[in-house]
Amino acid sequence: MTDPNSTKAIPAAFTLVSTTALPELNATLLQLRHNVTGARLVHIENEDPNNLFAVAFKTPPSDSTGVAHILEHTALCGSKNFPVRDPFFTMLKRSLNTFMNAFTSSDWTCYPFSSQNHKDFYNLLDIYLDAAFFPLLRERDFAQEGHRLEFAQSDDPTSALTFKGVVFNEMKGAMADPSSLLSRRTTRHLYPTTCYHHNSGGEPEDIPDLSWQQLRDYHAEFYHPSNACFFTYGNFPLANHLEVIEEKVLSQFQAREVNSEVPQEQRFTAPLTVKEPFPIDKQEELTGKSMVHLSWLCSDISDSFARLSLTLLSQLLLGNPASPLYKALLDSGLGTNLTPGCGYHDDYRSTCFAVGLQGADEENAEQIEQLVLETLEKIADDGFSRERIDAAIHRLELANREVSGDSYPYAIMMMMRILGPWLHCDDPISPLQLDENLTRLRQELDNGPFFENLIRSWLLDNPHRVNLCLHPDPTLTKKMEEKEQQRLKDIEATLTDNDRQHLVDQAQTLQQAQEEKEDVSCLPSLELSDIDPKEPEVASETLTVGDHEVSFYPQPTNGLAYFNLYFPVSGVDAELHPYLPLFSSLLTQIGAGKYSYLEMAERIEAGTGGIRASLEILDDIASLDQYQPLLRLRGKALTRNVDKLAAILADVATSADFSDLERLATVIGQIKTSWENAIPGSGHSYAARAAAGHLTAAGQCREQWSGLTQFKQIKEIAKLKADQLADLAGKMQQIAKQVLHNDSVRAAITAEQGDVETNRNAMQRLLEQLPGLNRQDAMTTAATMTPQAVQLGWATSIPVSYVTRVFRTVPLVHEDAAPLKILAALLKANFLHREIREKGGAYGGMANSSSEGGLFSMLSYRDPQLLRTLDVYEQALQWVQSGDFDQDKIKEAVLAVFSAIDRPLSPGGVGAHEFANALQGITLEIRQQFRQRLLAVTKEQLIAVAQIYLENKLAQSPVSILSNDEILRKAQEQLPDLKIVRL
Repeated sequence: MTDPNSTKAIPAAFTLVSTTALPELNATLLQLRHNVTGARLVHIENEDPNNLFAVAFKTPPSDSTGVAHILEHTALCGSKNFPVRDPFFTMLKRSLNTFMNAFTSSDWTCYPFSSQNHKDFYNLLDIYLDAAFFPLLRERDFAQEGHRLEFAQSDDPTSALTFKGVVFNEMKGAMADPSSLLSRRTTRHLYPTTCYHHNSGGEPEDIPDLSWQQLRDYHAEFYHPSNACFFTYGNFPLANHLEVIEEKVLSQFQAREVNSEVPQEQRFTAPLTVKEPFPIDKQEELTGKSMVHLSWLCSDISDSFARLSLTLLSQLLLGNPASPLYKALLDSGLGTNLTPGCGYHDDYRSTCFAVGLQGADEENAEQIEQLVLETLEKIADDGFSRERIDAAIHRLELANREVSGDSYPYAIMMMMRILGPWLHCDDPISPLQLDENLTRLRQELDNGPFFENLIRSWLLDNPHRVNLCLHPDPTLTKKMEEKEQQRLKDIEATLTDNDRQHLVDQAQTLQQAQEEKEDVSCLPSLELSDIDPKEPEVASETLTVGDHEVSFYPQPTNGLAYFNLYFPVSGVDAELHPYLPLFSSLLTQIGAGKYSYLEMAERIEAGTGGIRASLEILDDIASLDQYQPLLRLRGKALTRNVDKLAAILADVATSADFSDLERLATVIGQIKTSWENAIPGSGHSYAARAAAGHLTAAGQCREQWSGLTQFKQIKEIAKLKADQLADLAGKMQQIAKQVLHNDSVRAAITAEQGDVETNRNAMQRLLEQLPGLNRQDAMTTAATMTPQAVQLGWATSIPVSYVTRVFRTVPLVHEDAAPLKILAALLKANFLHREIREKGGAYGGMANSSSEGGLFSMLSYRDPQLLRTLDVYEQALQWVQSGDFDQDKIKEAVLAVFSAIDRPLSPGGVGAHEFANALQGITLEIRQQFRQRLLAVTKEQLIAVAQIYLENKLAQSPVSILSNDEILRKAQEQLPDLKIVRL
């Protein structure tokens, strides 16, 4: 750990408030305060080289115009010292960042970044500090990012008037997603008198009410050091951070009062029942589409013991399928899955607890509420066993200890845990330091029925309860569109000729600003020499475990062990292949051997950090016609519990029991609704996967197993009643017999070096229990595909589109794989972002080259201009051929690629990634060769690969679009070959 004596170098402008050791996290937390402004700072000092900076402001909204959200976007569009159009997106390509983003929450806005490179860290620190405290907030940036009035043909004042803007279109998509809408509508009713009543992201109908001046006033009010919390993390010296923050920002401000406090919510005297609609396509079935969501206002965020207690109560009630409230709701048959957002939430000033059912019917809302209350009454009477409570505490302690960070940097996860209590009650420590409150909890448990009393006080006897029914309305989209059109007509009726010309001029000015070539020399950058030319080597060893060789990856896991097993599935009977995804989803959610699914769930919670099965497709690094299809079974546990983990995995692998048809029906319903929840937020990924299914054998398998094709199959299976699932159960049992044996299994352990023998012994007991079939399954599947330039339209209930075009390229070891990777970064940063996001108003325009999969994709996200985007894709290829990019642009693309390639993984993720590389044959030498090729890419190579694999292959490139039926049918007029499929 960094020398604690480093705190002696703290600049005089700051006072060290406290130093707290966090031994269970191998870290020290320092709290500081700026002497003049009162700005707060927390530094978590440890040996992690992935250093993070963030600044957060309390930003409670007073309406639903999305002012905080639009300000977050606009602040990143140029600042005092960096007066260029888009420093944030420009720095994405001039940096080796491991994370760059900004977040708008319900009552705070945060600007975080992380980097492992010292020079890069301080480059980004300059950009972020200037953006947060000294943004330009130009009117044209507000118009681009927030909202603007513009004619449909921007230079034709006789064409229809429209609303445009990135946030406007983003929130149109977000508020049509029932999962997102449920959260917004819950807080609207649960918090009627505080800021959570409003939509901080912005309601599409309210966003146009926000003026540019209101945006600037909001920044002046809330983005002040006296309202700021700075967060730093990692092994860079704190004193250096403080010197920069003082020099660049804090020395230029004086203290002042900022009215950003969120008051406590006024308590209800009686429960509230409300109904809210969500948009659904008029052709969709309405039955089983409602969500019934109960929520309670709970303790103030300042009560750390109540937060811990309610967190554990939530785990006891809902943490796994054996939890009594979870089980009662699913067994009722009144819905198919728990609603998104179930559980305890402690990030608001007044915390809350929520539970409900989706896949329900509107008329059953009262019955579901009654079921919840009766179940809670019964639980309060019967209580929890000490074993169940200890299991919940175990899961909490494991989660607190685990070094995660594969999706987001671990530092971000740490910051998110402390942000609410820190901002509202100056307590960043209690979310990370559980021991004191756990000691008190155990004393309370010894004194009487603690959790039972908690159920009564915060749930059963608490009148501040909302029963929200979110129900489908097939007329809502049309009503919203008509309302928007009427508003535009009313505005248009007031426009003078001068007003019309002003809108034309404004659009032209914005377009010119978007297209002009800027001098970005004021922005810092890195050089290719800042990239480590050497591929990092991951330590590993091969253990002899019985008859098997097991890979071991020593990592600083903080006392956890991760087990990974891969089983080939290429030998499974062909007619069973489409059912493999369902098999992998069901496998860890049913009974096994002598244990019911409830007993298995309890064992998993008490002894592990979770187990999971999934299908993995490992691409062949030398051929696009070959791949390895595998079933991956994995789990994690504290080292002291690896014997329990091994025993559970062995039971799952040797005696999975699919005979409980009621359980199968329940889980299949949950799988279906999970798919429905996932698609609106990841539409570009699903659309691109569908296109890739027409290009390569592995792409086709991915689409069948994890794409829209699989979703359609799941929807059909979910229609079957429990007593109709016997045939499916038989198929599952057949798959288990054909897959889960030890003849071809490959296994790996990731853990700390000192625990190698403990883990080896546990793995040996696991492998010895797997049955042998005396056959060696071929690992590889081969199939030759001819690319097909299909045009696919997937219709569902969303108001915007996800537009993709995909090309077949070359495998990883081909010399052109590296320039294709750089080309994707070049196109995204220098053409697609400008044309699709800035000009087109979509939330995102992207390109991606999958070097392992041999696929090149162009994608848009929450896009209001489907046909224009398809034209932009072709224009992008023409732009590359024009050679309108210099060596600096290529350097930036290389930096962007290495920013992603060298992004650190969690300790468990490192082992899993390295093991997958070993299975694919991606050796250190091959990775080093690819790295060298990336660093050596030339302009000539980029132009050549764009022509060979993209421009010359347009006629073989499939287009795939996810949108709504009306938009797709309108597009069909220009795309007569577009085949529309309803989801």
